[in-house]
Amino acid sequence: MLVALILAGLAAWAVWNYLQNVENEITEGQEIVEVYRAGEAIPEGTEGAILLSDFNSGGTQIALSEDQAEDVPVGAITSAEQLNQVLADRVAAGPIAAGSILNESQWTSITVDVIPLAEEIPSGKQAMTISTDNIRGINGFVEPGDRVNMIITIDIPEDLLPDELSGIAEQPAAPVEGQPPTEEATAAVTYTRFVLQGLPVMATGRDIRPDEDAPETVEADPATTGDTTPEGEPVAEDELGNDTTFTLEVTPEQAERIAYASENGSIWLTLVPGDFVEVETTGVTTLNLFGGNLLDDIFGS
Repeated sequence: MLVALILAGLAAWAVWNYLQNVENEITEGQEIVEVYRAGEAIPEGTEGAILLSDFNSGGTQIALSEDQAEDVPVGAITSAEQLNQVLADRVAAGPIAAGSILNESQWTSITVDVIPLAEEIPSGKQAMTISTDNIRGINGFVEPGDRVNMIITIDIPEDLLPDELSGIAEQPAAPVEGQPPTEEATAAVTYTRFVLQGLPVMATGRDIRPDEDAPETVEADPATTGDTTPEGEPVAEDELGNDTTFTLEVTPEQAERIAYASENGSIWLTLVPGDFVEVETTGVTTLNLFGGNLLDDIFGS
């Protein structure tokens, strides 16, 4: 039995030695290098600085492995120095699959110069932001650099109306029996009119109107937003339109009028063409809503 064990050990050693020789013959002359891989899928636009911080703290988003030099693509990241140099101040130019060897061509520099909005405001003007819903905000078709008109609908108290309009104001509702009395209401006329015209749009949301002297830049938007359809599917960004939060270029007097209109009335915006010329209007009440004097039309002159 002892002889058998010795022979078995010699046979196992001979097999291991043979396989080792075969492996050495295969790898003879081949260079093994360290490479950095994506330990997890990396989305487009991911900041390299974040990945470096995760890697240095022992995270799993970047993994270090070995590979044959002949199988490593050109531009592959093979050293810690190169990893820091490539990823610092850069973002992923596209999605990177988990397990892929990190390559210099996968990363792009961020070269957009951030110009403070205050430097874009002309002397004597101010920037003021308003927000509307999609309908009152022209369904998101407004772009930075466009111009808009502002319409306000507001209730005018009867005591502020001229004598010829007295009596047409809508009377307040009668108190409901059994309910506590409310603050005394006054009769009012609902009035709609352009309050400001040709206001320059400096920004929509966080997108600032382009500087004519600035170099052209390209901004990558995410494919989808957090919104979903009634079926639960993600809604594409281009189906939502632009933001309906507008930063307008106004004078101090216009800013006061906009603030008053926002606090006391309902605002609608209209988008105007480049050759727009301001027009004078008289506004609309119940009396002229149908194009004439409503009382004359009904009761005669």
